[in-house]
Amino acid sequence: MSADTPSLIRARAIRAAAQALVDAVAERAARTPRAAAEAAYYPGHPLGSVEAIEAEIIRRRAAEAGEQRPAA
Repeated sequence: MSADTPSLIRARAIRAAAQALVDAVAERAARTPRAAAEAAYYPGHPLGSVEAIEAEIIRRRAAEAGEQRPAA
């Protein structure tokens, strides 16, 4: 039998949740903008269409890529 303390159980749960988030973000980032937009769309979405969501994803990815460039 294991003698896990509540703090150890909590730490393991936090690590597992963090890993699940990292995996989900990586999966989302691996999708094309169109595939990500199709997955995100639902009737009544604030952006209104898959095309608008796709454009927003492209804009955000470009902005993120610009932020990650090293300063010269």
